[in-house]
Amino acid sequence: MLTSWLLLVMLGLVVGFFAGLLGIGGGAIMVPALTSYFLWRGFSPDLVVHLALATSMSCIVINALISTRTHQQHQAIRWPITWKMTPTVLLGSAVATVWVIQIEAQTIALVFLLLMVAVAGQLVWGQPGSGGAQLTWGRLLPGGLVIGFLSAMIAIGGGSLSVPFLTHHQINIKQAIATAASIGLPLSLVACMIYLLQTAPEHGTSGHTWGFIHWPATVAITAGSLLTTPMGAHLTHRLPVLTLKRLFAAVILILAIKMYLSVQ
Repeated sequence: MLTSWLLLVMLGLVVGFFAGLLGIGGGAIMVPALTSYFLWRGFSPDLVVHLALATSMSCIVINALISTRTHQQHQAIRWPITWKMTPTVLLGSAVATVWVIQIEAQTIALVFLLLMVAVAGQLVWGQPGSGGAQLTWGRLLPGGLVIGFLSAMIAIGGGSLSVPFLTHHQINIKQAIATAASIGLPLSLVACMIYLLQTAPEHGTSGHTWGFIHWPATVAITAGSLLTTPMGAHLTHRLPVLTLKRLFAAVILILAIKMYLSVQ
């Protein structure tokens, strides 16, 4: 039991750092890591991916809240963009969460892998914009819908998609990261609530679940991330973020491949 808690706290330390640093809620790391963890604990292979998605989202709520607060201290969040995107982000997240509960674990793992390939490609080869060009409602609303849907489907905080979306529209990279963190908060909240309202699995888990959320993992990961999320958010404004994004791309790609192979 002690080993389990230590592993989850260490995962939280890593997740929190990257959530704050890159505006990425941590699901790109948490989902494959938790899938492996639940398999190691002997949970049902048919449930491990769903549990990992739900638990990841519950952790992202806290990470996004802390990260948003820290980025706001640097006055880096473009709040008008956040407010305009939130309605469709909420809708996309809710629809995806309800749908993904019905999908088999192997299908989710394949979708996760394909989207991580796309995300990693954007992180490595994407070109950040500069300046502060205005985004129109006609771009923000469908953008929010797509970001909310895809992010909730694979339980990421949205930064993997919203940062490239914002930088493509000439939003400064650091403002894009900060704004992505604020968008991740409503996105993760609605998904988390839907997962909580589901009937908890009766078999194939340790029994410590609320809906599909494995609460011991949520507590341990959150404890670790509380220490490093503010640190990562502060370092966004000091470190070479683009170099770190490329390193992060390699990590999430390896983890996604491992997750896909583990549930086949």
